[in-house]
Amino acid sequence: MRVLILGSGHIGVTIAQFLFHTQEYVVTVASKNQHALKRLSDGGINTVYFDFGDEKKLEEHLQQNDVVLSAAPFHANILVAKVALRNGVSYFDLTEDTATTAAIALIAKEAKEGQVFVPQCGLAPGFIGILGYHLSQQFDTIRSLKMRVGALPQYPSNQLMYNLTWSTEGLINEYINPAFAITNGVKTDVQSLEGLEHFSLDGLKYEAFNTSGGLGTLCETLDGKIEELNYKTVRYPGHRDLMHFLINGLKLGSNEKRHLLKEIFEDAIPTTNQDVILIMVSATGMRDGKFEQITNVRKVYNEIFHGVPLSSIQITTAAGICAALDLFREGKLKNRGFISQEEISYEAFMQNRFGAYYDVKGV
Repeated sequence: MRVLILGSGHIGVTIAQFLFHTQEYVVTVASKNQHALKRLSDGGINTVYFDFGDEKKLEEHLQQNDVVLSAAPFHANILVAKVALRNGVSYFDLTEDTATTAAIALIAKEAKEGQVFVPQCGLAPGFIGILGYHLSQQFDTIRSLKMRVGALPQYPSNQLMYNLTWSTEGLINEYINPAFAITNGVKTDVQSLEGLEHFSLDGLKYEAFNTSGGLGTLCETLDGKIEELNYKTVRYPGHRDLMHFLINGLKLGSNEKRHLLKEIFEDAIPTTNQDVILIMVSATGMRDGKFEQITNVRKVYNEIFHGVPLSSIQITTAAGICAALDLFREGKLKNRGFISQEEISYEAFMQNRFGAYYDVKGV
């Protein structure tokens, strides 16, 4: 299977490495970052240099592949999906942007036989939706589903208690855009950075608050079937208040000033590979006539892959989309149209070689 990966950032490079080392995919990475492309090329991976916004070039390269995996910024994805549709190429992405996903769902309605559109294949949205839906199905009647995810530095050393570990644009997007939840059985909009709560785990204190995109399509899937559904991002205490001040107090969250916020982050907050992913999902409902709770908690740490140090956010995000691709190739997903994350079998995902990165002992 010929796979075109769009983007050569932290995640795009990791996806390429994961698939290349299976020796089962013909992998090509497209980007405008010549330095990153050279590193990949030196490692034996095919590369092409072009701008994703160049529709003619995009079409030319999609026609040479069976599948496109987008690790590009969310705003590039609608064009990619449209070009993929008319060329019969299956499409996977990592976007957390809800409007982009809604647009891709419409595009997918015209998919050809054997052509699928699978957005939101990362960690959150992504695996968290697969796990959350799986837990919801353990009850005769589901009452509540609370999902918490944090990509955290192991050794925080600044006032934000945070390091950059993935797309800065994506991070800002989830802090600013509206989020969704189901409250008292009704789907509602909730404000990002609100809904602050605190909890402790393994002797460490954390905070969690509303952010955009993490629920993926679960609100639609569970609408009318659940009383309470929400997703919150986990950080170390104090982070949310500082972000609230920057975004709302200083008005850096406006469309005109988001670029300034991005520049500030990338100039002042260091990146790190020494991170940890915290995943916690708690579900309640009726089972065998009793009101029960099931909680699933796991942590994923950074690793070395073929001599290359990878952060836990690289591992978990790349593993999500690579597992989805594997399952599609193996005929374990439906073979036409839009596929939500909760349509992916939890058991099949966890048995997959990439899904196995999530198979860690609970804490």
